[in-house]
Amino acid sequence: MNPEALDQMLSNGSFTKEQIDTIKNKHFSITLKSNEILLPQGKVCDFEAFLVKGLLRSYYTIEGNERIIQFFKEGDCVGDFKSYLSQKPSKLTIQAIEDCEFFMCFKKDLDDLTYKIPSWNSYRKRFYENLFMIMENITESILTTSPEKRYTTLLNQTPELINRIPQYYIAQYVGIKPESLSRLKRRIIRKKIFNSNK
Repeated sequence: MNPEALDQMLSNGSFTKEQIDTIKNKHFSITLKSNEILLPQGKVCDFEAFLVKGLLRSYYTIEGNERIIQFFKEGDCVGDFKSYLSQKPSKLTIQAIEDCEFFMCFKKDLDDLTYKIPSWNSYRKRFYENLFMIMENITESILTTSPEKRYTTLLNQTPELINRIPQYYIAQYVGIKPESLSRLKRRIIRKKIFNSNK
């Protein structure tokens, strides 16, 4: 696995080379096959994982039905951070969509870095501030945004993912049935054709 991926993760921090080496030594590499579970519902999330390669989904299971909340792509930090911070069982499942490679670190080791590296605290503070905004945007989107808007946002913000994600997962993400997704896509195409002819 490419060790430069950790350098990318730490690029926004103010660390000495010695401190970066200490941080790297706390991380270890893992792999996950497509469809394998990284975090099962009901387990406490005691890790953070930096996704180097692959794609995952996080989802709730409600009355036997799955509702996808988020897709994780290369460069993302992966975990259930509510469970991580509270150390209570996760209500989410995180599952690989593709074969994945990660750098992972356990909570106890991340906490240990707080005592060893003073600048780690400010780095983590910025990390959680950004994470809070991401989760707020996800919650707002689920509660206030139509399926069409959720789909077009996914299409516009991460067009490279559309062909990597199975269509039934995209349907779960926007909150509709797979057959309804096909109709939604046709409607969007018709709108684009209409607008281009204006």
